Amino acid sequence: NMMGSWFVCLAMCVAGCWAVQLPPAFIPDIQGVAGYTKLKSNANSTVYALQTNGSSSYDHAIYVASLSGSRYQMGFDFGLMMADEIADMYDIFMKALLGSQWYEPELAALVRAALDWQWNDYLSKELPQPYLDEIRGLEDGGVQGGQKEVGNIVRAVIVLANAPGDLKDFIYIIIREFGGNRAGNVASKVVKGGAHPIRGMCSMFAVWGNRTENSQLLSGRNLDWDSNLGINKYKLMTVFHPTDGATPHITLGYVGLWGAITGISAKGLTVHEANLEENEITFGGFPWLLRLRYIMERASSSAEAKTLWQQTNNTVGFNHMVASAPDAAAYAKGGYSGPGVAQAMETMYLYTAFFTDNDQREADATWTNKTSGQAVHLGFPLHEAVWRTNHGYDPIIREHYEWSQSPTTWSMERYMFIHDGIVAYQTQNVKMTLKEATSLVAVAGDKGKNPYTCANMSHGSNVISAAFAPTEMRMTMAWESKSGTQWRPACCSTYVEVDLTHWFST
Repeated sequence: NMMGSWFVCLAMCVAGCWAVQLPPAFIPDIQGVAGYTKLKSNANSTVYALQTNGSSSYDHAIYVASLSGSRYQMGFDFGLMMADEIADMYDIFMKALLGSQWYEPELAALVRAALDWQWNDYLSKELPQPYLDEIRGLEDGGVQGGQKEVGNIVRAVIVLANAPGDLKDFIYIIIREFGGNRAGNVASKVVKGGAHPIRGMCSMFAVWGNRTENSQLLSGRNLDWDSNLGINKYKLMTVFHPTDGATPHITLGYVGLWGAITGISAKGLTVHEANLEENEITFGGFPWLLRLRYIMERASSSAEAKTLWQQTNNTVGFNHMVASAPDAAAYAKGGYSGPGVAQAMETMYLYTAFFTDNDQREADATWTNKTSGQAVHLGFPLHEAVWRTNHGYDPIIREHYEWSQSPTTWSMERYMFIHDGIVAYQTQNVKMTLKEATSLVAVAGDKGKNPYTCANMSHGSNVISAAFAPTEMRMTMAWESKSGTQWRPACCSTYVEVDLTHWFST
């Protein structure tokens, strides 16, 4: 097929193939913001509903929460204002994950106890006090809002977000470890319940320098995950304005998920994540949802972000990325000496491999066919670009990787989709802007095997997709939309372009 021919062309490094065969364009639906309707407020915090300036694919408006105050106050405000929505989101999610029997008293108690165990004994131990204060505020606000479980829900979701592999299997394992064989027998309902396995298959990229208009930084992130659960009615953009001196920042995700699936700071740093299945893992580290916020709050450059990362500990395997608009500006002036405008971090327990553009480890990576003995190149790094899907290129990371490293994996195909798009813009002498970054992130979002059409989108798994232009303080964001047979992946839904200066100055 066409995609296979692009992939083989690249894998064999056929000279000049890009001059004759370029991937087709994919033009996503991008709409501006018509306005924000105030829904709820408390103290200095407000929740709004966003309206687009044209017809969109969404049945439910995007929530925008602007939170300002102490750490406790921000948590309290959100817990109070969104208590019912948090509880409903979690119920929808757990029913999809474990089946309708998840709330049966014995099973629900085991799930709660096992997740609390992981939080109390492991994930909470390295969490800085400001985030513990936020969660305490969420809990108290939720109680005042009529939902006493809000604090437990927020902690549970942070634990689940750190889970390796399939979430149902993870819950089953920790229940058996926590409660023994009898508990494991009760938890066997977990394996039988729910719709299907939930696994993360994500992607991210950054480009800068000669690849972009005005040499600006552009970046993007896809969350490819379990789709059509019904939680898309609780899509959320959160603006944090801490009064303790931390940098204001924006996160994208869902109501009930406290942290950054992806995000951008007022200083122009963007953060990203993609799953990476490693066999050296722990829960005794910094939960990544909040670690990414920690980077946005405290870093003003790539160097500072790298230092902060090295001073904190990994949990399970993930690919992460931090990209810095201030570094892109310094790079454009010449003589740049920083660690990289964008840095991909391939991580596992006690180990992080940092990558920037044109890394030799990536270029040297190969896979050997055990039948033929033929070595196939797996890495195709580029100048002024960094990107990752769900595999790694550092030799140590590859040694501990648990999934296939064959060139025919879905992770490798999506890695090539991003490469193809970047090279196509270069070949056509297109200086990328936020529009092209949105198109590129939409191509990489899982919409079925063909990345250039939404014709088979029912087979996709892309639930959040976003592109950032931090120099201009703009972004586009999209979530999955509709439900049932009408479900659409985020990359085939409406991207909303947001002026971030409005929110960072509010």
